[in-house]
Amino acid sequence: MHGHLQFNSYSAARARNPVGKSVAARPARRDPPLNGFSFDVPPPLARRVRLRLAQAESEAWMARLWERDATLWTGSDEGQWLGWLRPGTAPRELGHLTAVCRRLCVAGFTDAVLLGMGGASLGADVLAHTLGVGGGGLRLHVLDSTDAAQVLALQSAVDLTRCLFIVASKSGSTLESCMLASYFHEQLARKLGRQEAGRRFVAITDPGSAMHARAREEGYAAVFDGEPSVGGRNSVLSPFGLVALALLGHDPAAFLRGARPMLRACAAGTPERANPGLLLGALLGEAAIGGRDKLTILANPELESLGCWLEQLLAESTGKDGRGIVPVDHEPVGCPSDYGRDRLFVHLAKSDAPCAELDAHGRSLAAAGFPVLRCDLPSARLLGQEFFRWEMATAVAAAVLRVNPFDQPDVEASKVRTRALASRHQTGIGAADGKPLLVEGALAFHGEFEGAASAAQLLASCFGGLGAGGYAALLAYVARDAGHETWLASMRGRLRQATGAATMGGFGPRYLHSCGQLHKGGPAGGRFLFITADAPAELEAPGQALGFSATQRAQALGDMEELAARGRPCLRVHISGPLEAGLAQLAGLLERALPPEPVR
Repeated sequence: MHGHLQFNSYSAARARNPVGKSVAARPARRDPPLNGFSFDVPPPLARRVRLRLAQAESEAWMARLWERDATLWTGSDEGQWLGWLRPGTAPRELGHLTAVCRRLCVAGFTDAVLLGMGGASLGADVLAHTLGVGGGGLRLHVLDSTDAAQVLALQSAVDLTRCLFIVASKSGSTLESCMLASYFHEQLARKLGRQEAGRRFVAITDPGSAMHARAREEGYAAVFDGEPSVGGRNSVLSPFGLVALALLGHDPAAFLRGARPMLRACAAGTPERANPGLLLGALLGEAAIGGRDKLTILANPELESLGCWLEQLLAESTGKDGRGIVPVDHEPVGCPSDYGRDRLFVHLAKSDAPCAELDAHGRSLAAAGFPVLRCDLPSARLLGQEFFRWEMATAVAAAVLRVNPFDQPDVEASKVRTRALASRHQTGIGAADGKPLLVEGALAFHGEFEGAASAAQLLASCFGGLGAGGYAALLAYVARDAGHETWLASMRGRLRQATGAATMGGFGPRYLHSCGQLHKGGPAGGRFLFITADAPAELEAPGQALGFSATQRAQALGDMEELAARGRPCLRVHISGPLEAGLAQLAGLLERALPPEPVR
């Protein structure tokens, strides 16, 4: 038997606004519909969620959240980071943003390239992939890597002289964003001169940041101010997402109007059982406490990029103090028997473009006793509702878990190690790999797994110790392209088949700004395989201490050092020579090292 909580149909027009005043009902034909939500959960989880909702009602959780009461979480600085509760910006500022972007769209550019990491780029990437280019908009590319091959691939795919570059960094000091900006500014300066090069750039950053000053000095075409009270991972409905939306040719004001029904539905005056953000957050938090902390995303093909945004939101917000929700995105779909009892599934559905295969898969998982949650978008133009629903739900889940959703206390540790390794390299000492555990063909293995006589045995030792509730993470410091994404997905499917464990996959350094906090500060039980490779060439970024390849190498070694220092098992394989041949060799070794199926 499966238990169900009743989610009452709810009219957004009848909701109360966040400050408690009644919102006048408007004709239904003028209101966008509220995105759908349904779920099927086992009875024990249903009982816990009912109790949590009763607690939220008695302790006025939603009123406290809207009042920015930090005691809902840890009583720290949470109240300073709730600017996302008011999406967008002041009407005059929004009009100015839109007007500037429209002028840029007709200034002779064909493409826009956003240079950013984590929250500064993931929301824009979702908008580009989900909404596409609107009337008169620019093709938007997101570059969030220090991989030299990936940088060169982007450079060869566009006409630099017809590109607008968007440098996005809340702090204005993000290493990767600054390197990419320096590199492309130099490329354009060589072609067009320094003054004209600056006119091909805009910046999105918080007021007073170093990037803000640099943009003025270099004559950027525009600088868009971020909102200091909105953290990066909650910034998609702020200028960090709205600028991308406008440059794509869409109307930010209309997009924000489409999000309003969810804001009203998540207001403090909404009954607890009908509040989409509270209900989803209670389900996520209680599932994690009950051992179902591997939130597995099943996305409609048109919503696949949304999973990457959710991955960062959930991992960075909840993965700390040994607790957290482990988001599992882009894992190959399996049968119910392939999954352990630590799984919770979220189906991101799209009712105007249904996927019968995913619908059937969700039903089979629910029938097998797994909790399955379904978020249903009537159309892509209502994507803003999902952004807000999940931001609210993540804040609620963090309250359930008793963690601060707005800090990232363990991220800086890897950066410190990376800077130390970079300093050694710069002074000529070098960031030596040390003696490998063993070498087979093009592969050299590094780590703390001693006593293996072969590479296959070494890999078996790394992943053979995965216990119930653990996860395997493949962290590849190579170019993120379609071929490598396919390879990573294939290896994740093989690991799940052999161990029964959930799998995560990421490209470095991109994942550092997404799941890096969770890996170090979240639930124990992860096992990490780093993949590094010889660089085809070194690219220099003017004004930066190291080039792209040396920086990427320092980032990989620094993160592995920090994970190992925290007792999290790591193994690194370095590929020498042709990358594709090395990946094929590694795939063969994993096939031999892993059993055909887990021992249940």
